[in-house]
Amino acid sequence: MVGKEGYGTLIWKPPTLSVVVRILEHPAYAGAYAYGRWEYRSEMRSPRTGKAQVRRRTRDQWPVLIQAHHPAYISWEEYMQTQDQLRHNWQHDGSKGVARQGSALLQGIVWCGRCGRKMGVQHRAATEKRSSAYICQLGHQQDGEDRICQSMTARPVDSAVVQAFLEAVSPVGMEVAVAVLAHVEQHRAEVRHQWDLQLEQARYQARLAQRKYDAVDPDNRLVAAELERRWNAQLTRVAELEQASAKAEREASFTLTAEERTAMQTLAQDLEAIWQAETTTQAERKQLLRLAMESVQLDGVSRPGWIEIQIRWRSGGVTRLEVKRAQPGEGSLKTPEQAVARIHELAADCSYAQIAEALNAEGWRTAFGRPFTNLHVGYICRRNGCGRKGLRVPGETDHAT
Repeated sequence: MVGKEGYGTLIWKPPTLSVVVRILEHPAYAGAYAYGRWEYRSEMRSPRTGKAQVRRRTRDQWPVLIQAHHPAYISWEEYMQTQDQLRHNWQHDGSKGVARQGSALLQGIVWCGRCGRKMGVQHRAATEKRSSAYICQLGHQQDGEDRICQSMTARPVDSAVVQAFLEAVSPVGMEVAVAVLAHVEQHRAEVRHQWDLQLEQARYQARLAQRKYDAVDPDNRLVAAELERRWNAQLTRVAELEQASAKAEREASFTLTAEERTAMQTLAQDLEAIWQAETTTQAERKQLLRLAMESVQLDGVSRPGWIEIQIRWRSGGVTRLEVKRAQPGEGSLKTPEQAVARIHELAADCSYAQIAEALNAEGWRTAFGRPFTNLHVGYICRRNGCGRKGLRVPGETDHAT
């Protein structure tokens, strides 16, 4: 603690996560004064400490918010963009979150097909020989349920979803998608026209109610009060229709410009090569999936031994798939069978180093995604009893690396 002699002195400390988040979330840095951002509920107290529970209010629930109250560090628009980014980074409120480098490709967009909650990802360390898994445990964590809802290995699910994605964005699939989008845009135009007709009728009724109210004798208070009530009711209906129309417009499927259509068709020609390229990161692959998919629902309980997959595309379409659950041992990381077969094929005539060089040139990788070395090849050859004797290189051992 600072003594009296140091009271009021500015002390610099290393930043912590909580301090940084408070700075980013506080409207004072955007020149705004706010009061009541938190609600203290005295009727709900912690059974351990007895303190009143605190709930964060949404911005529209703040009792006081005065913008341009004092000089700002950042603009209000920049502050709002920051709040949106923070909300998207936090995945537990239904947002997708940031696409990260983990192996599970559906991170942020996968939902439980049984209870409807968002599923999390159970990551595995690089040293573990198991695949990551999708797990529904919010009910267990937050609502006190006895057990988790469901979980499944990510690898078979990701493979099926990626295959559906590449087929959907293939040149043929893209032509179908563009045609579907054109139909969707036509339907949207028809729906928008219906909203416009309803709004026009509601506004006419509001104007008519206003004219009747204006024409009444002010001394006839009962009639004037009734006409005023009807006028307010019509104004309320107009406001409700305007809000509903705006919400429907926001939630409607997106449209494509001519330039975007051309870009999509060009990308479809090379997308599979881009997806498989070593320079493409996991985060970039996840971002590609999010551009096409709104969400993916998984149900691994309804049909024992199988996982039911439902892909909801951003265009509004739905694709349903089924994949077999990984059997014990199938979820572990293994050298691709094709790479092992290639090692057997080359082992009769090539040294371990030559085999490793050939495998790397052909694009094969180990179970952990690394380039092959003579040690990897030597281990597989000795384990499977193939290869020429006497071809060990200095430094080789009898265990995998």
